[in-house]
Amino acid sequence: MSFNSYFAGGPTPKFSAYHIWKAHQVVAKDGPIGRKALAEALQIGEGSTRTILDKMMREGSVESSRLGITITERGKRKLDTSGMEVRQVDLSDLTLGKFNCAVLLKGAADRVRLGCEQRDEAVRAGAVGATTLVVDQGRIVFPGDEEFPDQSLVAPLKNYFRMDDGDVIIIGSAFSYDAAEKGAVTAALALSNLSRRCWNEGTELLSRDTEADELRCLALAVHELLGRLPVTMRSRNRPGVRCEEGEVIDTHYTGPMLEEAMKRGAIVRRVSTSGPYRGLPVIAVPIMRKREAIAAIATMDIGKGSLSELLAKLAERY
Repeated sequence: MSFNSYFAGGPTPKFSAYHIWKAHQVVAKDGPIGRKALAEALQIGEGSTRTILDKMMREGSVESSRLGITITERGKRKLDTSGMEVRQVDLSDLTLGKFNCAVLLKGAADRVRLGCEQRDEAVRAGAVGATTLVVDQGRIVFPGDEEFPDQSLVAPLKNYFRMDDGDVIIIGSAFSYDAAEKGAVTAALALSNLSRRCWNEGTELLSRDTEADELRCLALAVHELLGRLPVTMRSRNRPGVRCEEGEVIDTHYTGPMLEEAMKRGAIVRRVSTSGPYRGLPVIAVPIMRKREAIAAIATMDIGKGSLSELLAKLAERY
């Protein structure tokens, strides 16, 4: 879950990525909510809260009415596809503080070294400390140490989360729950923002069987080069990814124009008649190898309008 656009240009803000995440959570749970009440929940000033809300409104995550601020379907989807789950947990035998908050981050184990970086992020955010765990072969272990901790100490985590190999759990610890949550979420957001490798050394960048996880970096790179126009990409034999607003929002995506481009081995250019971009001009381009389409990539057709016009049309759909 990335909030980089909230910090682009201008003076240094008096809020952090945690406050933006928390704003999404509070509005989703308690909305409609007033700006003053939200500022109190975030424990920041009304000016900073106004800045966050203005950006959330511009991206279509929330909307304002006489009743207050409410989350939109787009905002809900951003939370649902963030790959993060947050829970208050009791793991006093494993951690330092009285209160503990655990954050599950899906598929991020390859970005963790020894967990020291996550601890430091959490402490800077106000926590006493943080414990980082990874899921490896069904066991919850310390990074780089498959023997520890004792599985009985971490077994309660399975009551809170549905975990898969490659997932990360960051447990923030403090003398208040708010501080524990802020530490754990701050560390998780920093980890989720780290770049991950697109492919393993010695393997091909693209093949018929390239999975969504390997397409993420390439699709995101194209997405940024196109000024964050929506980008979709898939290989012939696997579902692919969909990128919007600087993030991968779907890792099991395909679409009729991607399918047609691969089937024909030719560029497909027309107004989409179905899917999330129905009614918008789209271009899908096959990626060929030895006269075979092994993958395809699609985006909005900038030959049919300026970047700002296309983004405005897209925004109208939400």
